[in-house]
Amino acid sequence: RMSSNLSRATRTLLVAGIASSPVIFVAAAFSPTTATQGNNVNNKHHYYLPAKSTLFSSSRPQNSFNPFRMVGDLASGLLGGERLEPRPAVEAAVGRIATTVPSWPNLVANLESRMESDDERHFRANLAKGYGVGSPLHKIRLFDETNRESDIRVKFYRDSASWCPYCQKVWLMLEEKKIPYRVEKINMRCYGDKPNSFLRLQPNGAIPVAEIDGRVYGQSNDIMYVLEELFTPDEGGHKSLSPPAPQQDAARDLLRLERELFSAWMYWLTGGGQSSKTSFIQVLDRVERALAHRGPFFMGTDVTLVDFMYASFLERMAASLLYFKGFMI
Repeated sequence: RMSSNLSRATRTLLVAGIASSPVIFVAAAFSPTTATQGNNVNNKHHYYLPAKSTLFSSSRPQNSFNPFRMVGDLASGLLGGERLEPRPAVEAAVGRIATTVPSWPNLVANLESRMESDDERHFRANLAKGYGVGSPLHKIRLFDETNRESDIRVKFYRDSASWCPYCQKVWLMLEEKKIPYRVEKINMRCYGDKPNSFLRLQPNGAIPVAEIDGRVYGQSNDIMYVLEELFTPDEGGHKSLSPPAPQQDAARDLLRLERELFSAWMYWLTGGGQSSKTSFIQVLDRVERALAHRGPFFMGTDVTLVDFMYASFLERMAASLLYFKGFMI
């Protein structure tokens, strides 16, 4: 029984050693050479290993630090019995390990060379400036080499978890219009406190917030309308996301419909019964008909502000209603 217990402890140390440090791995190499029955009153088992080993022997003073002596003490405490000393074969194995185990930087470099694709290496190289495809990892977004940090006029305060729907629709607009921006990540309340510097900008703590040309805007729709007004095809070649003039009335109707859909969704999701489900489905059918009328986007063949107002909440409706209500959109 004791022999099996020792074997289990040794295997545990072996796993811990491989995961953490070659030094701890030394402790896993200990195994008993003889087992004798003790004569104490508790009739306990005692295990003894050869007492002499050059690995733990040292010409240093006894009070000097010896990591191998520390490992021996650790193994002795964990496995029980007398002071444990490794056998010569173990010493040789430890010596080979010490000369062949790669450093952490070498391990990281080897992993990157084997695991990353060319696309990922290219992305990592451009991450600091925010070139190429968009990512939640960006702190600066310049899109390409034609933009400079000095061109940034927008500082975008968004949630650190990257799932706030109000932040997402502003984020989508910044990306579609290719407006250079800087990112400041702020906790949602469920993830922790907000910094005082942010609360001075937005006393109620709500996100998103944007600083545009030095002026602070604290509501997602306001931010989007200001971005559309200031960053135009004539001013920097930014894409227009305003619906065409003949469709302005239709766009306003669609925005009102989006709010109806949001309300119906929240009412059913947060506890409404069959009647609230029926109401949600009826509003959703109206949205589906509106989308099919022009398609593939709400206003026709190209994306507009209207689509961004819907997109982030439609995504969350599809996920939340499937999970909580078993309803698939």
